[in-house]
Amino acid sequence: MLPTNSVAKIISICSVFLIVPVHASTDSPSHAAQYEHRFFKTLDTLEENALQTSFSNELQSRRIEHLSASLLGALYEDGNLGEGLQGRYDKDPLMRFDAFDCTTYVEAVLAGAMSQSKATFEEKLKQLRYKNGQVEFIYRNHFPSLDWIPNNQDKLTDITHIVAPDAVQLAQATIDKPSWYKNMKASRLKCEDEDSLSCKQRLTQLQEEGRHFQPKNSTIAYVPLSAIYKKGEDINATSINQHILDKIPSGSIISMVRPNWEIKKWIGTNMNVSHQSIAIRKGDRLYLRHASQTHKHVIDEDFITYFSKYVDNASLKGFNVLIMKDL
Repeated sequence: MLPTNSVAKIISICSVFLIVPVHASTDSPSHAAQYEHRFFKTLDTLEENALQTSFSNELQSRRIEHLSASLLGALYEDGNLGEGLQGRYDKDPLMRFDAFDCTTYVEAVLAGAMSQSKATFEEKLKQLRYKNGQVEFIYRNHFPSLDWIPNNQDKLTDITHIVAPDAVQLAQATIDKPSWYKNMKASRLKCEDEDSLSCKQRLTQLQEEGRHFQPKNSTIAYVPLSAIYKKGEDINATSINQHILDKIPSGSIISMVRPNWEIKKWIGTNMNVSHQSIAIRKGDRLYLRHASQTHKHVIDEDFITYFSKYVDNASLKGFNVLIMKDL
């Protein structure tokens, strides 16, 4: 049974603001400003270097590598961003740089990679996070396989079938948005008084937003872990399918796939993606760079070691691979 407090750790959903947000970060304003300064200084340096070379996929990967590295150490925090003060239901800041969940971290890095300067960053972020860039809760790309990936097809390319052409599988899930909205609680709104009439009215309005949607089947391609780790052998260098791993470009977006993840009784809908991260190459090693719920900050973890923990997992079966298009 899920805990009733705000940190619902049993379901590790960092990507779509499905769990009630945790308490605000205790990072000082100056600490937050340091991450923002470092991020945009990195962007400026990359732009200066870009003027001296031709644009290529390699350059795009390098931008993602450097921008993502500038945020290493930033705190992990569920549901820390919203639509800003003008938001009807979620008035958390539209952007910040000192704390992320897994998807907002990926979004910040990609928006930076697509930007030429700080001046263009916010618009790029809106285009990634919201359908058609329309900043409203109901247009936010809440669900990776149903919203975030399909609505960003003009920016991202799914190369899962290229990484593992003979092993790729499809994960299904019915995303029930009406039920998800109906399952919303007052804590989502962060009212000063959750028992107040105004808060109850806003909650009713939020729950009724589900009328705009219908349950939809969502499909996502994934590389099964069974194609990476040879069944029945120890997890070591001789049991790893390095051929597949070598096809994953540095700077790729890695989404953890759980086919028909049965969590509807807790959040109102099932899902098929539970986490998002960035693949980073350092020499001959592949790493996952991500906002980690376990470690509570942005961290690099060895790719092989990370996924080896899930080989016998009942629900996490593999990963999807996306790359950013030349924009």
